Amino acid sequence: MKQGEEISLLGFLAIPLKRKRGVLLLPFIAAVVALSVTLMTPNMYTATARLLPPQEPAAGVQNIVSHGGGTMYSLVGGKSMADVYVGILESRTVADDIIGKFGLKQSYGASTMADAYRELAARTRVNISPKTQIISISVEEHDPEKAAAIANAYVDALDRINRSLNITEGQRKRLFLEGRLRNVERDLAAAESELKDFQQKYGLVALEEQARSIVESAAKIRAEIIAAETELEVLKQFRTDRQNETIMLRTRIAELGNQLALAETGKNGKGAAKTADLKEEPFAFSFQKIPELSMQLGRLTREAKVQEKVFELLTSQYELAKIEEAKDMNTIQILDQAVPPDRKSRPKRMMIVGLSAVSTLILAVLWAFFSEYLTFMKIREPKTYDQFVRYAKSWRG
Repeated sequence: MKQGEEISLLGFLAIPLKRKRGVLLLPFIAAVVALSVTLMTPNMYTATARLLPPQEPAAGVQNIVSHGGGTMYSLVGGKSMADVYVGILESRTVADDIIGKFGLKQSYGASTMADAYRELAARTRVNISPKTQIISISVEEHDPEKAAAIANAYVDALDRINRSLNITEGQRKRLFLEGRLRNVERDLAAAESELKDFQQKYGLVALEEQARSIVESAAKIRAEIIAAETELEVLKQFRTDRQNETIMLRTRIAELGNQLALAETGKNGKGAAKTADLKEEPFAFSFQKIPELSMQLGRLTREAKVQEKVFELLTSQYELAKIEEAKDMNTIQILDQAVPPDRKSRPKRMMIVGLSAVSTLILAVLWAFFSEYLTFMKIREPKTYDQFVRYAKSWRG
């Protein structure tokens, strides 16, 4: 390095040293002020509760009677259940519950509920992990115990609301099937009693094998018709707009009706001996070919079998509906309950003091160079200096 460059560099370093008192004093004052402010600022503590990602509804049980309004999942247009949970947690209903339970309107010094909502939202964070879909509920408060209590209250509110919605749907399914099952049970008892009375009156116990086969086939068809009609009734009962399913069910009922008519009269619903869809006669002979008493016995036996099969079908559906309702009882899976944090989350005093001192030191060094430049300009270029002073005074007003 040349001598001129060395002198220039030494002169450059000498500038802040000439004003070292100000350069060192200003960062010290800034650090003291920052420390004082942070010491006066109340500590904030953050408590976090975590929930496992919710399981999406299974298709099996839903398909039985989900035509009746479906679960809450069907009401949100196929969105992720985690997104639904976040929506519930951020809802006004949950906020009202939290604010009322902990008296947050008074704690926040809010004059209106809108102010309380904003303050609670500012102190609450609800996040979904992109990788694991785990839901985190973080609440920031001056009291660590209160922060944990509020975070856990969010979980309780979510569980209560979600459970009430799901139970409502589960109960509607179960209650509908309960009523239908009671009616079928009465019909079954009446059919069995009528069959017993007829057999006792005429001394008829069994039909011929071919007649029995027709009776059983017709009973099965009739049971399928009633089951399909029940499913169609469910669709109408809960006012869903599943048009395709409704059309398919009505078509199925019509086809089964033709088969039943063929078994009973030897003709399908349109009066032909065979339909275009049937390539061969499914029944050897019809009820009309059975002697009068045997035919009446067959009809009574068929009715009893129909009611028995319908009863079995509805019983299985009813049991599945009860299982679905029981599953809805425990809707939230808690991974971590919120616990009172033992360390504050803010203010971060050391970081604030350090940033204040460093930034002020940089400004102080710049001030030293600027002051040195003004001194140089005052001696070497007085006109420029005077012009600068005038501009500075005019800018101050």
